[in-house]
Amino acid sequence: MNVFTQDARLGRLTTVLGSDALVLLRMDGTEELSGDFEWRVEALSTQNTLDLSALLGTHATVEINHAQGVRAFDGIVCEAEQRGAFENGFRYDLTLRPWLHVANLRRNMRIFHNKTVIEIVQEVLSSYAALGNPHLELRVMDDYPVLEYTVQYGESDADFIRRQLERFGITWSWRHEAGSHTLLLTDAAISLPEVPGSSRPYFGVAGYHRHEKEHFCHWSATERITTGAVRLTEYNFKIPTSAQEVDQLSDASHPSGDIESYDWPGDYLNQGEGRGVVSRRLEAERGQAPRHRAEGDVVSLGAGWRVTLAGDDVPNATGRTFVCLKATHRFRAQAYGSGSAGADDAPYDGAYVLTPDDAPFRPERRTAGPRVQGPETAVVVGEGEIDCDEHGRILCRFHWDLDGAHTMRVRVSQNWASKGWGGMVIPRIGMEVIVEHLRGDPDKPIVTGCVYNGKNRPPYELPKHKTKSVFRSESHKSSGFNELTFEDATDNEKIYLHAEKDHELHIENNRAKRVDRNQSESVGNNKSIEVGNNHHEVIGGNMTLMVGPNKLQSAVTSAFKKFTSAIGDMTSKLGLPDALNMGEGNLIIGVAKNKAETVMVSSTEVVGAGKAVTVGGGYQTVVGGVFNQSIGIGAFEEVGHNKSVVVGKVFEVTVGKSKLVMSEDGVINLKGVKVTIEGDETVTVKGGRIDLN
Repeated sequence: MNVFTQDARLGRLTTVLGSDALVLLRMDGTEELSGDFEWRVEALSTQNTLDLSALLGTHATVEINHAQGVRAFDGIVCEAEQRGAFENGFRYDLTLRPWLHVANLRRNMRIFHNKTVIEIVQEVLSSYAALGNPHLELRVMDDYPVLEYTVQYGESDADFIRRQLERFGITWSWRHEAGSHTLLLTDAAISLPEVPGSSRPYFGVAGYHRHEKEHFCHWSATERITTGAVRLTEYNFKIPTSAQEVDQLSDASHPSGDIESYDWPGDYLNQGEGRGVVSRRLEAERGQAPRHRAEGDVVSLGAGWRVTLAGDDVPNATGRTFVCLKATHRFRAQAYGSGSAGADDAPYDGAYVLTPDDAPFRPERRTAGPRVQGPETAVVVGEGEIDCDEHGRILCRFHWDLDGAHTMRVRVSQNWASKGWGGMVIPRIGMEVIVEHLRGDPDKPIVTGCVYNGKNRPPYELPKHKTKSVFRSESHKSSGFNELTFEDATDNEKIYLHAEKDHELHIENNRAKRVDRNQSESVGNNKSIEVGNNHHEVIGGNMTLMVGPNKLQSAVTSAFKKFTSAIGDMTSKLGLPDALNMGEGNLIIGVAKNKAETVMVSSTEVVGAGKAVTVGGGYQTVVGGVFNQSIGIGAFEEVGHNKSVVVGKVFEVTVGKSKLVMSEDGVINLKGVKVTIEGDETVTVKGGRIDLN
């Protein structure tokens, strides 16, 4: 068996198996700007027992010499196959792909807060830093907004990164060297590297023609019709009435150049960001128009490299600089074996797709974003028991979130929501909530409801209380609650209202209340009623008012003192106390103006101790029938000036055995066991006739 060596070869293969353990036979591959590359390598070995597993996941590099140096085609061995005996050795096929292909194998669900797209890319790809030296290079010129909330939702790391780069118009390509390749991110053509020497000639020939230098032998140009205008609009709930529409026209010269592509949502927060988005969208559209295709042996030219066309004249191309969008490479090594002259006089040829470097330069949005299929649930998290912002937005943690992160502040659906009025119920820490996503976008969650679970049980045992409809809240930082319950069990229908502390009812106009049967009201402490105008009560049967021990305020005592002061000595004569002992069952009624009381049949008043009546002006009592007055002990009457007593028939005063009778006919009888008439000065007795004894 021959011993293979590649030292003097035009093309060489290097692997982790050691020098010349595998030698290059053929290589075919394609690389694309803002895409991946794949090198399909055929190799020979003197051994048929190579350990394929030792190759997988490691770097392998094909190097091809050219006039300006060496071009490396590095990649990660993703597939390895032993093909058996072939020519003068054993054939092995290897498939090399970028290290980003490894990122296709990892699917993840995670959340990024307040990061730019560049920061997100760097964080995700940091896990693959060992696969490149360096693994990532940034050549971006634009400023990118800080994204409040970005979700990788069931996507591979590679798809997530591609989607974010396409979203912001960032192009990626690969730089190769022996044993490594680097992901290069750019957002302007000027940031892309040039091929060594910057230019390559075009030599137009009919048929095959060979030159010492790298050159193009075929060149063609294509123009295509594209969208000439892009219009976008968005909605930002923080500024709902602000205009969000943005549009931009291109310089398309064809008759349909004003055809517009309209899309919603625009994926921006304000018009300032929107203008950048619409510009990138239009550049991506217009960038599809100019295409140049070439063939040649420009080994050094790959996707993401710039080259200036020289040599023979090509209309609208010679002297211009182009960006390579796609390159296809084919290499055939000279045959291995004694005396072999080689398998092909032209070992390398390539095909290239290019665009002028002054043409619009943005990647197409080809990577579809994930869509959340239906609602899911999450747990409310945050500080304290209730955590929300000025919009009532809350934080949630999804069950799939293994990093223990949380959502952005998420709006909560309410039964009503308007300007200063509507419903407001804020889900609390620990509740399980239903989360939906606007248009299925995982970056746009919204809470639409709450559900019970094994930890959070309903307020009443089920199904025992299945006829109840309940709204019960929990007091903040305590065990109390407010509750409104509807009981719908037949013959036991009831509405129950519980206020843990205060209950306030404010009605700006009228209130009507109708109780068809009984009503009971119990007040544990004080009750006050204020009526701004009239108070009218109609009672069809009896009314009982009982005043028992209570806790009236000091204002009542003050009012009583003013009352006793006004009646003076009458207080003691009536047996009234000097002051009210609060809580002994006192009733005080005050009427600011008039009081009228009408009793249709009879009225009885019983006062256990004293009673005082003070009248500021006149006092009149009218009795239609008989007036009886009974005084158990004594009576005292004091008249400041005059007093008149008028009796229509008989006026009679009886005190034990003494009696005074005055009749309407003028007869006065005074009778007693002993009568004494005494005058300090004079006693005068006049009459038509005076009878003595």
